[in-house]
Amino acid sequence: MKKLLSIIIGAIGLTATSTTTLISCKKENDNENDKNTPTKKSQQPPKDSNWKLIENNYMWRNTGWYIVIHKDSNLWKIEKINSSEKYGTRFFSDIVYKWELNNEPQIPTINQNTGEIIDWKEQKGTE
Repeated sequence: MKKLLSIIIGAIGLTATSTTTLISCKKENDNENDKNTPTKKSQQPPKDSNWKLIENNYMWRNTGWYIVIHKDSNLWKIEKINSSEKYGTRFFSDIVYKWELNNEPQIPTINQNTGEIIDWKEQKGTE
């Protein structure tokens, strides 16, 4: 009986010690992996561009084509949106551009790691 009590008390003591140790191992910054990740800032389109940066990231109905740049998991993505289909929408991304011509634009090329537009694919006039 003494041996059984000794085993039970020893197990309880080990459990209490390991729980106390785990609780005391508090990490100061729970999000250390993201502290050096830069936030993507919107770029100004090139001079005389047909793309216009939308400051309030809101699309009105039937006002043309837009692109939205957003981060999905670890990669940046770009989407082309027709405002006659998706309008009255506010996007979570602060990076929204409007195409100023009536034709459908080509999607600019972005660096998927940084979200930076590397080729605006400007089309002057109609395609």
